[in-house]
Amino acid sequence: MTENTDAIIVEKVKKGDKEAYRHLVMRYQQKLFQTCIGFLQNETDAEDLTQEIFIKAYQKIESFRFQAAFSTWLYRISVNTCVNFLRKQKVKRLLFLDSGNQSKESFGVSEPADSATEREEQRRMLRTALKELTLMQRKVFILSQYRELSNKETAEILEITEKAVESLLFRARVKMQKVIKEKMNSNIAPTGRYQQHRAEPYG
Repeated sequence: MTENTDAIIVEKVKKGDKEAYRHLVMRYQQKLFQTCIGFLQNETDAEDLTQEIFIKAYQKIESFRFQAAFSTWLYRISVNTCVNFLRKQKVKRLLFLDSGNQSKESFGVSEPADSATEREEQRRMLRTALKELTLMQRKVFILSQYRELSNKETAEILEITEKAVESLLFRARVKMQKVIKEKMNSNIAPTGRYQQHRAEPYG
């Protein structure tokens, strides 16, 4: 239903109806903003880039041929814009996931945080884990897990196969889980004689 509605609105935009484009902006603004947050971990940059994405989409809308859903086309512009921004700024910091929107169980953090300190530690571990992902793994992870898009939608946006999405997502999860577990173990690792004593049963 949304795709059909989008198509009708896009046709109006192509005919010069600027008010119609405002409807598209209202429909996708929050979704694109959250996607940008996932890549940039900075609200100010995310706001600026969200506006840039809508400007780019408006300028390129004549080239949209309905070969895919408008949302797919728009997300593709969003991902490319975010990646280009990171490259230009030479940003190599970790991506940020809002822990309030992402379950911790799948990444080895099984218990909910009981304090602000624990929540911040969980965020830090997630950022540490995300740093270990390849760029394509990050793209897939953000779209599939953070935006909760289907494998088919993610594949269309990134112009890869669904099988590739499954493989990249699996590798990303495994790598993140490994990094988080290692980080958790290092945080609780005993020292001195107690460490030697505790290690004996596992020897």
